[in-house]
Amino acid sequence: MTDALYSISQAARCFGLPVSTLRYYDELGVLPAAGRRGNVRYYGRGELRRLALVLRLHHRGLVSLADTAVLVSDAPADDQPSGREVLTASIAAIKDRIAHLQAAQGLLEHLLTCPKADPVRECAPLRAELDRDVAEGLAGLSAPDGCPSRRAAPAVRARRPPR
Repeated sequence: MTDALYSISQAARCFGLPVSTLRYYDELGVLPAAGRRGNVRYYGRGELRRLALVLRLHHRGLVSLADTAVLVSDAPADDQPSGREVLTASIAAIKDRIAHLQAAQGLLEHLLTCPKADPVRECAPLRAELDRDVAEGLAGLSAPDGCPSRRAAPAVRARRPPR
């Protein structure tokens, strides 16, 4: 019994993607080479399973497309990181995003409970915090062309909300 084949347009409809995205993945080698009949690409169950994995990893923002290619590749290149290294780095990036979202949530909760009529403009702790952020950002301007240093931006983004 042979595996049923699905045209690229059927696969795209199944996963709610534009056909161009599947062609792009195919050209990048993220998906195994699709079988072709004439100019139409066809996918079997294995390719669709790989596509489902790509969507879980990349489209949900868990890892970059390049990292997704490493994770789903059958034979990663020597100059690429291992799958475990990619996963470890992706977990660290997710934890960083969670910390930033928690900081944003704390700020919004503080503003919601602030007794000022217009807390976004009138909250003294928030204004002090913003002044510190600006001072740190300006202190990070080290290059003669006025570009901020890369170390200043994460410190400003990760700032905890005023309490």
